[in-house]
Amino acid sequence: MDAQPEGREETRPRPVAWAVAGVLALLLLHLDFWRPARTTLWFGWLPEELLWRLAWMLLAALYLAWFTRRIWTEEER
Repeated sequence: MDAQPEGREETRPRPVAWAVAGVLALLLLHLDFWRPARTTLWFGWLPEELLWRLAWMLLAALYLAWFTRRIWTEEER
């Protein structure tokens, strides 16, 4: 580890801050009050609402994978 000058702290965001930011972002995307309701079909058969939910679930799964690898320490696994 590199030595820091005395009196100077590391300014890197803590993993807990990233975890909270990720939860808030996923919550905002999940509530999606800002999206207009449309009946557009993607690829000719996939309703837009279903595509949005599938994309949200993929993001949530990726976030969960990141969260478990980053937040949990080796001793807690």
